[in-house]
Amino acid sequence: MITLQFSTTKGIGSQVIRWATWSPYSHVDLVLADGRLLGATARYGVSIRNPEPTLACAQFQVPGSVEAIEAARSQIGRPYDWAGILGWGFRRNWQEQDAWFCSELIAWAFEQAGCPLLRGDRSHRITPRDLLLSPMLVPTG
Repeated sequence: MITLQFSTTKGIGSQVIRWATWSPYSHVDLVLADGRLLGATARYGVSIRNPEPTLACAQFQVPGSVEAIEAARSQIGRPYDWAGILGWGFRRNWQEQDAWFCSELIAWAFEQAGCPLLRGDRSHRITPRDLLLSPMLVPTG
């Protein structure tokens, strides 16, 4: 099982994401065995970071394999998808590996491992809320 951490902060960007997607969370990361987080952030792009304070946080277990983590690791150093923010209403293949939103990186990594979190073909955008609604998630604790 792999742990996903959904979170939100006080920042205006977090508030806008939650409002626009009708979600209690604005961000999602993979939780590594050592407790650090692997994901895409506006500040660092795709990176491994220490956990930071959040307003709200929830963790879920997801059936998956180490291949999902390795797929996400292969994207370390890629930038955050700022162009995607500016063009939110435009169609873009979310699986392009040039830049990532947090939720798209996670969804892509699980697809690469043969363990998709979402059903069907998603060709537009994937938000933290989309992943939160995945039937694959199992709440922890």
